[in-house]
Amino acid sequence: DAGYAAKFQHDGKPVTVEAAEVVNALGRVPATSKLGLEQVQIETLRSGHIPTNEFQQTSHPDIFAAGDCAGPHEVVHVAIIQGECAVKKAFGGHPEPMNYDPLLTVVFTDPQAAFVGLSEAELTKRGIPFLTESFPFDDHGKSILMEAKHGYVKVIAHKETGQVLGAECVSKDAGELIHALSVAVGLKAKVQDLIKVHWYHPTLSEIWTYPLEDLAEAIDAD
Repeated sequence: DAGYAAKFQHDGKPVTVEAAEVVNALGRVPATSKLGLEQVQIETLRSGHIPTNEFQQTSHPDIFAAGDCAGPHEVVHVAIIQGECAVKKAFGGHPEPMNYDPLLTVVFTDPQAAFVGLSEAELTKRGIPFLTESFPFDDHGKSILMEAKHGYVKVIAHKETGQVLGAECVSKDAGELIHALSVAVGLKAKVQDLIKVHWYHPTLSEIWTYPLEDLAEAIDAD
């Protein structure tokens, strides 16, 4: 009746947080066990997911799977893209193979956290040269007026060409703000192109211009 307490380590120190309720969100599993997939020779993973190729074909090439049952990302817009790819392939079309490099992710916390494209860790793993620049919301006029000063934006660009490879945003309405850079990642735009765009003042979105201008200047200097 007194509520709940969660105990954990933060920066090497024990922390206790109390609350009236606790949400236990440990994920979901695909409901594929009763579909009789083994009877038509469709393989499944231990998790219950149905593995597919880049066109959403299962181990039975005439049967396709898309969405949460296939993974690897259980979000609606990915399921839609997978479904469109599967239908085009099934009806003799020539769809683009699935590509998760431009993946867009939003976490609806407060402040929100949003990410698009490849992370610095993944770029390092692939040996792709990159530069990053960031800018805090507590130094941005509109966010200060809105009392939404928590967070930052970050842009990741190819060190030589300036192509936008990824971006991060932690802020109020980050899930909305990230779409400007999602378009850039999806269209393989360069930071040199984006600084030519009209960014209206005063808006939260114009905060992207600060890291974009810094990156363009650094790349042009090289």
